[in-house]
Amino acid sequence: MRYQYSSRGFRQGFSGNPLLLPEGVKLLLIINISVFILMELLGQKNILFQLFGLVPQSVLQEYKLWQVITYLFLHGSWIHIIFNMFVLWMFGKDLEVDWGKNEFLIYYFVCGIGSGLITVLFNINSPVVIVGASGAIYGVLIAFGFAYPNQIVHLYGVFPLRVKYVVLGLGIFAFFASLSASPSKVSHITHLSGMIIGIIYILLIFKRKNIHLWYVKMRLKSIQGGQNNEKEKETHIKMQVDKILDKLNDQGWESLTTKEEEFLTHASKRLFGDRSPN
Repeated sequence: MRYQYSSRGFRQGFSGNPLLLPEGVKLLLIINISVFILMELLGQKNILFQLFGLVPQSVLQEYKLWQVITYLFLHGSWIHIIFNMFVLWMFGKDLEVDWGKNEFLIYYFVCGIGSGLITVLFNINSPVVIVGASGAIYGVLIAFGFAYPNQIVHLYGVFPLRVKYVVLGLGIFAFFASLSASPSKVSHITHLSGMIIGIIYILLIFKRKNIHLWYVKMRLKSIQGGQNNEKEKETHIKMQVDKILDKLNDQGWESLTTKEEEFLTHASKRLFGDRSPN
């Protein structure tokens, strides 16, 4: 996906430079990438995955509770980590600018750890290792969908879609994929859980803290959009008035049609109201 950088965080927070990141997102990127490179260099991926990846059977039977946290920093391939870190960079930075570092990191880990716990509960006896930050990343996508529903992204760099439709599509796909009995290398239940936890957190926790971020943003955008529409209407009216006045100047009042005279009257009231000329 290719992201159109027109959100407030990109325009104002980083002076148009995508390499300047807020501290929380930068920290997550550094840790995830560093851990991935270190594991590739050590060449002991299978052993480390069993110890620090999310193995539902081990979490419940061997009490390896740390796995619901550590699995977030492990990735199975270059494609896996590149996709997750790209989405984190793409959407996370704007959320952190809006919420602040602490609130963003709390949300990130609540979605990630929560999705890990739900995955364990749905796969109690599974010995399959689950790794990746996808649960937290899908939570970030949900939050961005609430905050910037009409932001445009280009799917595969070609198809322009609003974020709300992308998030909805991913949610539907994750839901039906999680119901499938066929084996998959992707833990769709983890993705779906991250989205559900994100929704609950936003609707309940944010509401309790009186942080109606998504609502405030949409209201402000609606007001701003209305103001822009009014300005566009006024500009159009002024252009039409100029044309009529040019005609009046060249051909005299008699050349105006009844419709043009009425337009001038209504335009005068709209643009100047009851103000008397100086």
